[in-house]
Amino acid sequence: MTARTLRRLGVLLAGAALLAGCATATGDQSDPGGDGPAGAGRGSGSGGMEGGPTAPPSVPPGFLECPDQPGDEELQLADVDLTTAVWATPTGWADASGYSEDNPIEEILENWVGEPVDEPLPRLNVGAVVIYGGLDWTDLADQCGRVPITAIEEQLGRYRDQIGAEPLSEVERLTIAGLPALHQDIRLTSYDYTGYWVFSENQLLHAYCQWTDEAYRAPIEDGCLQIVESLTVG
Repeated sequence: MTARTLRRLGVLLAGAALLAGCATATGDQSDPGGDGPAGAGRGSGSGGMEGGPTAPPSVPPGFLECPDQPGDEELQLADVDLTTAVWATPTGWADASGYSEDNPIEEILENWVGEPVDEPLPRLNVGAVVIYGGLDWTDLADQCGRVPITAIEEQLGRYRDQIGAEPLSEVERLTIAGLPALHQDIRLTSYDYTGYWVFSENQLLHAYCQWTDEAYRAPIEDGCLQIVESLTVG
C-alpha cells in the first residue's frame, strides 16, 4: 500500500441521509451533489477489523458504573475524535478528483475518494472515506454512551427508504481499528456499494466502495478491505 499525506478539506454543510455515495461533478442524473471537493489522501497505518473494543466513556466514581462490555443488543459509542483517523491508499489506487458526496448526513469534516489506476475502471467505481460531525445521540444513548442496535438499524432503514436504496445483506456488527462498527451492502439505482460505519459520541466515519457493474465488484471490494483493515484512529 502507498502512504498518503493528510490534506484537510473545507467543511461542507449537508442534508440528512446516512447512506452515502460518490457522484461525478457533471450535473447529470448520477450527480445530484454537483461540484464538490476532490479526493484527498491519508497517511497509512496499521490496525484492522478485529481490534479490541473501545473503552466506555469515563465517569466520576460513585455516580455511575458501566459494564466493561456492552450487551449484545447495544452499540458502544467510542469516546474518540474520528478526524484523527488515517488509512492506506489501496495498492494500485490513487486519489480521485471530480467527485462530490451524493447523500451526506451532516457536516462533512473530512472527505477522501480513491480509484484504481493500475487497472482503471469506468467512472463511479471508487472508494471513499467520509467523516461527519455534529451527530446527536442524546435521545438514543444511555448514560454509558450505548445505543440500542435496533434503533440504529431502524434509522438506517429510514435513510434507505428516503433514497430508494435496497439492502443486499443484513447489518453486521464488527470492530474497525478497535472501535464499534457496522457493515452492510447496499443497492442504489446507479451502483451497489459495501459500507462500513464507525460511530463515536458525536461523529461518524463512513468508509465505502461502490461499483456500477458486477464485473467491477471484486477489485473494488478488495480495495475497500485494504482501506478498512489499514484504518487507525488516534
